[in-house]
Amino acid sequence: MKKTNAVTGRRRLNARAALTVLLATGAMLLAGCGFHLQGASPLPDGIQSMYVSYNDDYRVGDPPLVETLRQRLRERGVLGQANAPARLDIEEIENRQRIVSVSPVDGRVAEYELTTAVSFDYDVKGASQLRNETLRISRNYSFDNTERLGAEQEQRELLTSMHEELANLILLRVASANDKL
Repeated sequence: MKKTNAVTGRRRLNARAALTVLLATGAMLLAGCGFHLQGASPLPDGIQSMYVSYNDDYRVGDPPLVETLRQRLRERGVLGQANAPARLDIEEIENRQRIVSVSPVDGRVAEYELTTAVSFDYDVKGASQLRNETLRISRNYSFDNTERLGAEQEQRELLTSMHEELANLILLRVASANDKL
């Protein structure tokens, strides 16, 4: 009986060691590819805050993209003021809509494609890290003219969702640029 317990104990020890090695290898692989936990700071070492700027003289308030960027940085405790050492300048946000398909029955629009493109610059201590970067995403949505209010609400929600996705992509791009510092 003592031999069986010793063998079982060794097997458990080997299984734990194998699991530890597997987890450590997985963590190193993720760290090596630039993966960051969502709550992790996208800033380089020694930089404590980032300012997000956006200026559109023809718009009241900020678009969902800019608000989402600020919210994500605020959640991570790194949203800074205009004098912050890191600066993300949102140069342009362009939303476009085009007709994808029409109904063969009545010739009315059946489907639209929404495209949002954002151009931005990123500087750390006055040194340009990203210049004239552009990210673009597109989504299709069905349109029913008889349910116009519902379709307009769907379009607004889809646009907000696209802006949130672009905000996450921008922060990933900034984190990737910081890995090269």
